[in-house]
Amino acid sequence: MIQIRQVLNAMRRGENLRSEDYMLFDPFINGVAELHDRHRDMRLDVDNMSYEELLALEEHIGDVNTGLTEETIIETMQQTKYHSIMEGSPSNLEPCCICREEYVTGDDVGALDCGHDFHTNCIKQWLKQKNICPICKMTGLGT
Repeated sequence: MIQIRQVLNAMRRGENLRSEDYMLFDPFINGVAELHDRHRDMRLDVDNMSYEELLALEEHIGDVNTGLTEETIIETMQQTKYHSIMEGSPSNLEPCCICREEYVTGDDVGALDCGHDFHTNCIKQWLKQKNICPICKMTGLGT
């Protein structure tokens, strides 16, 4: 009880408080009902690691790839040819948000599951890195 009173007095004085102090006052902040982080010693402080330590960590963890293979992309992505409604008129689509170029008649266009369209080669390169839509962040292609 004394600790709660000390926290309240510190709040009145406008002092900076630690997160543990706030949790004493309201243990349900952020859904946490514990007064102590049991896993504090297990967390990595990457902000204060040296370059060499970060390289060693990268080597230890390895490469994490959330992208798709080209075969999977070709099999699952809907692909069409772009045809302008009127030749020489501005495209009725926004430019490809990856390369920022307008679509011209004959361009290969790939559509993701969310319905967003891109130049096929642009979105293939994107999906090899990460299977999300660059516009809405939904899963790019369900596999």
